Amino acid sequence: MKRCAAILIFLVILAPDSGCGPDKAVKYYNLGLEAAKRDDYAEAVRLWENAVKYRPDDPETRYNLGAALVALKRYTEAETHLREAVALNSLDADAYQLLGKSLEEQEKLPEAKKAYEFAIGIKPTHVRSLIGLASIALTEGQNRSAENYATQAVELDPGNLEANMLLSEAYFRNGDFNAAYGQVLSARNLGPTSTALFFLTGKIAYSRRMYADALEALQSARTLGAATDELFRYLGLTYLALGDTDEAEKEFRLSIYKNRENAKAWNGLAETYIKEKRWREAGEAVEQAALIDAFAPETLLNGAAVRMGSGDLNGAVRTLEALRTRPEYPPITDYYLGHAFLRMRNDPQARAAFRRFIGTWEGDQALVEEAKAIVDRLAP
Repeated sequence: MKRCAAILIFLVILAPDSGCGPDKAVKYYNLGLEAAKRDDYAEAVRLWENAVKYRPDDPETRYNLGAALVALKRYTEAETHLREAVALNSLDADAYQLLGKSLEEQEKLPEAKKAYEFAIGIKPTHVRSLIGLASIALTEGQNRSAENYATQAVELDPGNLEANMLLSEAYFRNGDFNAAYGQVLSARNLGPTSTALFFLTGKIAYSRRMYADALEALQSARTLGAATDELFRYLGLTYLALGDTDEAEKEFRLSIYKNRENAKAWNGLAETYIKEKRWREAGEAVEQAALIDAFAPETLLNGAAVRMGSGDLNGAVRTLEALRTRPEYPPITDYYLGHAFLRMRNDPQARAAFRRFIGTWEGDQALVEEAKAIVDRLAP
């Protein structure tokens, strides 16, 4: 049997060799082919399983069976047949890629990575394997590697929606929000809208302080059925940036309802209460965040803000100074320190903190203008 045209991103349609003869394997194979053409992959699997019984050593039937099982998200069974496929034909890059996919979906990432790398070793331009490696790199937090793999995939196949979205996500995680936004706009021109595409657009727009655009995209993701803790968290962040603390509180609480272990959602809720000067509720939210990730910069910053609001200036300074000893501490730390020292009437320390903040802050420029005014006022 030989391989012909693809009808899915994974599934490949095969045609029997003219020399196979009218045996039962070919009969079941052809019936499976007709089922696959109708998108009836469950029936195709049943028929190809019968074909495999009569011809277990045919790599193409094994591959097709594995591809149909991947389409049905039956990844453990797919793995079994795709391992057989690559054992029977060790130069089949497509089979190695699909094996990698089945392993990745089972969270067997080291094995999946090896399968994708085998595919690329056979065919260096194998786009789906580059996509697989980019996906795994993002899962493992290897964001630079993800960017490299996704860049190669996009260069080879500029119209590939998944590759463009992965590249945009990699840019986002690497802090290059302008490149991420440009890439996600390219992705939106390539295919139908989806919850994932709207969510990606929304969180990138939020990070670029395009809050109205972010809200529109995130609400579109919700309308299409997205209901993840991260969607609600970004909605909360966006409403908070827009000054709507009532809606922000609702969204952060939805995020927490979906996942109580989301420390960032608890911190978002704390920031909402801090903005409203609801110090008791803010402190309770910080405590919950600390139970999950006590040393996260956001948790420490919010804890310091609560201490400042509650009058514990020395406690706030201790927390902020401890955070400032980290090699790459958040620049906003110096802003809070400046205000703490200012309230303690320690003008030299306040001025030094605000000067550090001015030199490092790249966010809301209104804060920089405020800090500059304070520095000028405190000048000896």
